[in-house]
Amino acid sequence: MLTLTRILCPTDFSDVSTKAEAYATALARRYNARLHLLHVDPPTPIMSPYGEMPVDIRLFEEQRDQAEKDLATARERARAAGVPAEASIRGGHPAREILAVADEFHADLVVIGTHGRGGVEHLLLGSVAEKVMRKAPCPVMVVPAATGPGSDVRFSRVLCPIDGSASSSDAVSYAVSLARDTDGRLILVSVVEPVPAGGEFGALDTEEYRRLGEAHAQALLTNAAPDVRGWCQVEQVVAHGKASDAILETAKNMQADVIVMGVRGRGAIDLLAFGSTTNDVIRRATCPVLAVHPKVKDRHRLAALPVTVTV
Repeated sequence: MLTLTRILCPTDFSDVSTKAEAYATALARRYNARLHLLHVDPPTPIMSPYGEMPVDIRLFEEQRDQAEKDLATARERARAAGVPAEASIRGGHPAREILAVADEFHADLVVIGTHGRGGVEHLLLGSVAEKVMRKAPCPVMVVPAATGPGSDVRFSRVLCPIDGSASSSDAVSYAVSLARDTDGRLILVSVVEPVPAGGEFGALDTEEYRRLGEAHAQALLTNAAPDVRGWCQVEQVVAHGKASDAILETAKNMQADVIVMGVRGRGAIDLLAFGSTTNDVIRRATCPVLAVHPKVKDRHRLAALPVTVTV
């Protein structure tokens, strides 16, 4: 069901990038996929609001030389694990270059850390990983800094929230395949959200609302279960609360190794839906989150751009 032949892993050689490399390598080995390691050098800052600033170009040359060495080391680490790996360096805006390489490489999956050496998680997530996730031509696995040691890669418990949407259905397909292929257990969770506040909805029967919500959630789980039980072991959970809070709490209680979620759409308007649940889960998760985009039948390929350096 799940076919992975090419996996892209951007890296800045930080601790969280090393963890992402470990997950990318483990998946590449499991699926006999090629691994492409990518490092992007941001543009050299040589201007300021006060005019041109003096820059010692040797500093940037030294940084590039060190990046080439670190990238070669990462590539050999993957090859030592039995994975066919290649590596390249580009210059430019990180998110844009990652997306371009994902398209050129025909990546089936991008594995990326939430933030790098800067340590400003919310800023870097918004500027790189979040943009990659929303615009990538394939699913994206985001590995947070809170994930355990890079060597501790497991997929024994795969958590997948379902809400009856098309994006949720696509996510279930990936989650089932991942659980089956790794001999893991699939945990399906459906969330009953809190009773809406009064106002235009008037007074609501709280108990009836809760009963109907639980019945709907259980129906979603029941309808999904027959389609997946033949492929892997399945657990069903009805959770309560704000969707992202309930998903994260369930992931913690069930000791999930990965969360698989659907992303609704790719446009600017869809950012609101993306930000409300999936993005919140990604920002706060302590395990990797695999974001699955809606299926695209005829996806447009970007024009190939030259790779600056291959190591």
